Amino acid sequence: MTVSTRALVEILASTDRHLTVDDLTAELERRAPGVAPSTVYRVLQRLDEIGVVEHVHSGLGPTFYHLREAGHAHLVCNDCGAIIDIPDGVFAHLADAVRREHGFEVDAHHVALLGRCGACTGPS
Repeated sequence: MTVSTRALVEILASTDRHLTVDDLTAELERRAPGVAPSTVYRVLQRLDEIGVVEHVHSGLGPTFYHLREAGHAHLVCNDCGAIIDIPDGVFAHLADAVRREHGFEVDAHHVALLGRCGACTGPS
């Protein structure tokens, strides 16, 4: 395992935040100066391929990364950008319906559902 690979895994393991490549590159530069941003992309791609990290396209901003763990999906607020982790089971009925009606397998790990969070919608 390379120094940059170990450092990126440690960075991801040390937080619950959803980190972008820019976040990871800045923190890696702080911990191991001189690592090229292209190295960060290569390491993340390799870690994604072997199932250590997961990338998620938020639909609003840059792709974010986190360690792959017990499966969960994401909700992203269109207004404030908040990212809310939800259990995979929340999408189970939707995924089943899509599979039955369209023959399509939903991969909820790589995308996020967009909407408005409770703080932005205000009291009901």
